[in-house]
Amino acid sequence: MAWRLICDRGQQIWKYFVNENSNSIEFDKENLNSSDKVYREYAIEQNSKRLNIDENQYEKFHIPLFKDELCSSVVKSVLNGIDYYLSLQVDDGHWPGDYGGPMFLLPGAIITSYITKFEFSQEEKNEMIKYLFNHQLSNGGWGTHIENKATMFGTVLNYISLRLLGIPFNNEQLQKAYNFIQSEGGAMYAPSWAKFWLCVLGVMPWEGVNSLFPELWLLPEWLPVHPSRYWCHCRMVYLPMSYVYAKKIVGEITPLIKELRNELYIEKYHEIDFTKHRNSISSLDLYTPQTYLLKILNIFTNTYESLYNRQLRNKASEFLIDYIQAEDEHTNYINIGPVNKFINMLSIWYSKGRQSQQFQQHLNRVKDYLWLSEDGMKIQGYNGSQLWDTAFSIQAILETGLEHLYTNCLNSAYYYLEISQVLEDVKDHVKYYRHISKGGWPFSTRDHGWPITDCTSEGIKATLLLHEQMSNGPRLITSERLEDAINFILSTQNKDGGWASYELQRSGSWLEWLNPAEVFQGIMVDYSYTECTSACIQALWKFRSQTIYSNYRRKEIDISIKRGIEFIKKQQKIDGSWYGSWAVCFTYGTWFAIEALITVGESPKSKIITKAIEFLISKQNSDGGWGESYLSCVHKTYVPHKQSQVVNTSWAVLTLMSAKADSNIIRKGIQFILNKQSSNGDWNQQSISGVFNGNCMISYTNYRNIFPIWALGRFIKNYYTQ
Repeated sequence: MAWRLICDRGQQIWKYFVNENSNSIEFDKENLNSSDKVYREYAIEQNSKRLNIDENQYEKFHIPLFKDELCSSVVKSVLNGIDYYLSLQVDDGHWPGDYGGPMFLLPGAIITSYITKFEFSQEEKNEMIKYLFNHQLSNGGWGTHIENKATMFGTVLNYISLRLLGIPFNNEQLQKAYNFIQSEGGAMYAPSWAKFWLCVLGVMPWEGVNSLFPELWLLPEWLPVHPSRYWCHCRMVYLPMSYVYAKKIVGEITPLIKELRNELYIEKYHEIDFTKHRNSISSLDLYTPQTYLLKILNIFTNTYESLYNRQLRNKASEFLIDYIQAEDEHTNYINIGPVNKFINMLSIWYSKGRQSQQFQQHLNRVKDYLWLSEDGMKIQGYNGSQLWDTAFSIQAILETGLEHLYTNCLNSAYYYLEISQVLEDVKDHVKYYRHISKGGWPFSTRDHGWPITDCTSEGIKATLLLHEQMSNGPRLITSERLEDAINFILSTQNKDGGWASYELQRSGSWLEWLNPAEVFQGIMVDYSYTECTSACIQALWKFRSQTIYSNYRRKEIDISIKRGIEFIKKQQKIDGSWYGSWAVCFTYGTWFAIEALITVGESPKSKIITKAIEFLISKQNSDGGWGESYLSCVHKTYVPHKQSQVVNTSWAVLTLMSAKADSNIIRKGIQFILNKQSSNGDWNQQSISGVFNGNCMISYTNYRNIFPIWALGRFIKNYYTQ
């Protein structure tokens, strides 16, 4: 009996096979980040593509030989590292990996399953239970993400999930969670996103949440507060939330639900005045307090809720369900992310019925979000990071200058680039507030289809590098398609010169005054980011430098690059660093910033780069590495990790090499990366490295391979060139 990952055109589905040998692997709770052993161990066993080149064969394979001992060790390490990593690549060309981390995603799936009566298999349930218990903290609670301290967001939702999965109230571990919830005042002190699920499940009345004011969607679109102006993730979550709220959808009140009503609160359920707890939230969870303006608006909308016009409410509901169905169709029922996936699913169940074709289509895409690691089965933060990891992997391998050894791997990865690029705009994109899509690359798969600025840029860079360095390779991605990608990038540059994630920034940052999600920051509009801006600049520069494209929209590209560089320079902190919004944290943001500046010709001796290098050097540890805690993201100031991290170190030395910094500093960092490599070519999984919305971390298990290979490859290339 064993689990196997089945991949096709990026779609990743875990299947359980009764007649195969078990691949049960123990989870080491000393590190709450999975090492992805379930997938990796089987992949290596089945797909070993190791070249196993020794030094006697270097000349034959045109591999540089060095007298310098460190350089010689780096060559061996790179060959070993890529050999290992090749074995993880699947037939469609991408590298699968764990994109879990948030602890509030699986509960949405489990609650939706319970209400709509679609069943996960018993094997899936067992792995989910394993996952939840593996990530329970010693005080009985769960965090908002796997490295977080216990919060009510994580604890209330995961306690409920275990009960819905069949764990009895008197279970010893569950009792610890129960005591934690009681000690924090009960479930009414969970944040608003948790309360939404409590209301849907029937363990809190809808009076316990602030009005979601569904009629907001009917207001004139020119208003700066209209939802069409929200960041798309925020927009697509509050869209189905608004529909569910408009209909006050509640699942069947079963005996288990009645038990939960008694377990989640200190007072008796029917004696609680839930209206008094709409704004109640534990200090453990509060990251973005409600503003005075939001409190005033909540008073207005809550009052309106008792007086609302039925005709207007029905009109709003019709608009919302139509929009929900459009999002389903645009994304092949995957949806932009797992939060709106399961709320959309709930909305379709209610409006169309369990037997409807639309609901069945939703069911067919549930497994796209499931991922299995040795810690159990989780819901990922997306349907995977397929394109993102693949584009980075291509660049990392090409940086080594050894691409001639890995032709099959790179051709396969190129095939994945080809099958994941978005080739057309979604239907009625203006009506449904979508930016153009044609030419863009998504984070994961073409079926998902939401293109992103930095994913598109990394796709362009990887494609052009392959065309350049593998001149005899295929040309699946045509000039026209690359021009479409450039069109997408040029169309997404903001007025401040930077690039946001998916779309143009559609309203001012003041809209954060209305942010109702107490646990996240910066969710209301799509802001310009250093990383996205850097990626776009690098892609435009690379495209412009190709003779064949040198005249394509040249003036616009030149102006765009100049404006982007000005934006990046303005984002530098007083200490010389850049904040990273999508990974941990200042080492990441600074890497992106410096790559863009060096790409366009900024002198390594300029004040802005000198200051950045001084910052990085000041953070190097005595072992030669760099280690940054996820708390840097939360507090927006550098917080050192107690241990040096291979991924942070790789970003730091990549930056230092780009800026031609002190070679002794670089060599110490490179030596640290070498010291941390396992004999099989892998690097151990260390702490979590991804982040979103300032306060929630997310896993990228392939980063531990991609970035060390990239850093070591650049070291070989630089040294060999010199």
